[in-house]
Amino acid sequence: MRFAVTLLASCLLAAPAAAFTPERAGIMVDAVRANDCRMSGAEAPDALQPLGLESVEVQTFVDVLFTAGLVTLSEDMEDLILAEPLCLAESDASMALIVAAFEGQEAELQPWAPDFDPARGAELIAIIRGNDCEMTDAQAGDILPDQGFGPGITRDIVTLLMETGMASVSADGSAVGLSPALCAADPADDAAVLTDALSAWNETNSEAGGDQ
Repeated sequence: MRFAVTLLASCLLAAPAAAFTPERAGIMVDAVRANDCRMSGAEAPDALQPLGLESVEVQTFVDVLFTAGLVTLSEDMEDLILAEPLCLAESDASMALIVAAFEGQEAELQPWAPDFDPARGAELIAIIRGNDCEMTDAQAGDILPDQGFGPGITRDIVTLLMETGMASVSADGSAVGLSPALCAADPADDAAVLTDALSAWNETNSEAGGDQ
């Protein structure tokens, strides 16, 4: 769970829209404050996952608070640092700052849904397959931008692959690997497989939304 906007390993699982709340962001902020107002990406999984915070949820909170000037990142993009007003704020004052940050970006906090051309998804699978079916964050940063893959489309493709069991993240959260079946699959079938996966995801989530 890295705090920088990484291309691969920050794409774990999409959290429901209801999770993107100031109160849940406050849980994250309290944990960072208790860690001397600074937390590294390496420290984050042990500190935040037991609190029920998902990776994509944390990244959204970081984005909101960063835009509001309430957090900064270290020069190497690995450490999240609370700005002094948020670091020093007590409970009510802290929540007021967080709520104001959310209100400033309320329209941007939408439920995640995969949105990509299956052919582009097949291209990303081919790149990972050609890299021994696994890619680290560092490799992604070196390889993917030159192939036209930014964080948004990469997140969508990788998250769908993970939700459908076609990929998984390494134990330390630094790499994404294709499943053995997808690794060995015929590349000519990749786009069709992704088309089916997108259709199934949209159908399932449309039904879930209708039940609410």
